[in-house]
Amino acid sequence: MNNNTRILVLDDDPDIGTMIKMMLEYKGYSVTVSDRAELAQQTLNSGGVDLVIMDMLLSGVNGTDLCIDLKKNKSTSHIPVIMISAHPNAKEICLQAGADEFISKPFDMNDILSKIDRLIHKRFA
Repeated sequence: MNNNTRILVLDDDPDIGTMIKMMLEYKGYSVTVSDRAELAQQTLNSGGVDLVIMDMLLSGVNGTDLCIDLKKNKSTSHIPVIMISAHPNAKEICLQAGADEFISKPFDMNDILSKIDRLIHKRFA
């Protein structure tokens, strides 16, 4: 299933985006990384995304607002969202915004991989 699974990673820290992309591609996922919400919105609207991993705070945009918009939009509401953040109260805020999962920074790649696997299997079950 990994070979066809397309993941969008939204993070304004290029090192984090690159690290997640490398690990997920190594595991067989197709990964697009963006640090700009506008580009992400275009990618999401094109229907080319199966799962989103998004930082809570992006340059100039609150990731929770983007998550709320994603979950309200009929064409993107089915896409699972994993939000990541280092902020202490972030988990509750992200889950209230509609995120399917939350991971705190610093994170463990095995944690991300197991959450992706569970969400993708749930979505395509």
